[in-house]
Amino acid sequence: MEGWIRVHRKIIDAPWFNKSEYVHLWLYLLLKANHKDQEVFIGNEKVLVKRGQLLTSRHKLSEVVHIQENKIYRILKCFENEHQIEQHKTRKYTVISIVNYDMYQKSEQGNEQQMNNKRTTDEQQMNTNNNDKNIYLFLFNKYKEQIEEEPNRVVQIISRMKETTDYEMLTLEEQDKLFYDLMSIDKKIR
Repeated sequence: MEGWIRVHRKIIDAPWFNKSEYVHLWLYLLLKANHKDQEVFIGNEKVLVKRGQLLTSRHKLSEVVHIQENKIYRILKCFENEHQIEQHKTRKYTVISIVNYDMYQKSEQGNEQQMNNKRTTDEQQMNTNNNDKNIYLFLFNKYKEQIEEEPNRVVQIISRMKETTDYEMLTLEEQDKLFYDLMSIDKKIR
């Protein structure tokens, strides 16, 4: 299995976050949920499992995550009551739908190829640079050009920059310096 998922930081605000079995099961559900629609056969029956859903059973979940079936039932009921999942049960299986799956996982599907291409390009350019100063210079020059082209969008450009993995590689001191240096370009242009 390849790929990744996003886990929102607000998970720590969940009333069940201090219960490790709940967190374990929640992460398993997120990891196993389909990232795209898929048809599967259960016996002779063709079942469409949509994006954000997984086809399973309490017994199978119990085997995989090593939590007793009756506890799985209670945890799933809790997730359902918290409006995190919906369950559609049949005699053979249960389809679990992650509520708001698209809201938290949307960029994975829609922009994954674009992000991978951009990441590869950025990584290739960064690989030619071999220290943190070069990362700083790389970011400074990249966003300086954008600010000079669109001086009215300086706040959006800097906000977008702060969300990149390159930016996160800088120390806090370097991040502050980069922010102030880019802001001073804006003042020089005006």
